[in-house]
Amino acid sequence: MSFCFLPAQAAPLHVTVMLSEEGGAYQAFSDSLRSQLQTDRIALNIQRANESLGTSDLYIAVGMKAAAILASRDVPSLSVLVSRAGYEQLKHTSVQHGKAHSAIFLDQPMDRQVALLLAALPATLNVGVLYAAPQPELQNLRHLLAGRSIRLHEQIVDKSQSLNDALESVLNVSEVLFVLPDSGIYNAGTMRNILLTAYRKQVPLMGISQSYVKAGALCAVFTTPEQFAEQTAGLIEKYAESGKLPEAQYPATFDVSVNKQVARSLEIHIKDADQLRDEIRRAQ
Repeated sequence: MSFCFLPAQAAPLHVTVMLSEEGGAYQAFSDSLRSQLQTDRIALNIQRANESLGTSDLYIAVGMKAAAILASRDVPSLSVLVSRAGYEQLKHTSVQHGKAHSAIFLDQPMDRQVALLLAALPATLNVGVLYAAPQPELQNLRHLLAGRSIRLHEQIVDKSQSLNDALESVLNVSEVLFVLPDSGIYNAGTMRNILLTAYRKQVPLMGISQSYVKAGALCAVFTTPEQFAEQTAGLIEKYAESGKLPEAQYPATFDVSVNKQVARSLEIHIKDADQLRDEIRRAQ
């Protein structure tokens, strides 16, 4: 009599996805992630940030609220839809010692954003930026623009200079306002005034998300929730095999959005979104 021994199937990796908010980009991300993971290898649990944290092999924090909660727990985690500045700040207060933790930044890499600027507005010689605090990628922006003989005009908004004064000053010497992910400058309370002032000065904004373009920025390079989900699924699969997460990283894939109405109003001749995206890809 012979016996056939089948190899035991490895237990699935238990993954908890914690959403900062319901609906919108968070829901689109979680729906897409669920559809992309192999259900026989990955046991996926999706919950809101205000729910008690169960036991899992890996935790995915979607948004800053969820990332802040997981930073206070010594558990392996991957944060997505979080800014680089926010993630770096959380790392300083994190209790995660020895546990795997990483992130996929919401921000686009600076060379990709500059590539959009060069593709969309190739004749630009003067670029303006506003910030309340120096941004992590500011030095990289200075270097990239200097290499193209483009002058960067910087204005800091602080106690000595109001946002309106700084905005007027930088717009007077700039052909485009390059948006940085600084919530102290760009937020729900300021965006309308910034856009209207720039429009009056005939200076387009280079946004940092599709919502900026819808609000009135000329164009932006961004990553969709579905693209974030695809990248996240790949990292989860690798973690299931190795128990390791890579260093924090920028989005691997992206799209471009163009506000054609703004372009017409400012009499700017700009390529369409697909052409700009392909040109950026060739530049990288």
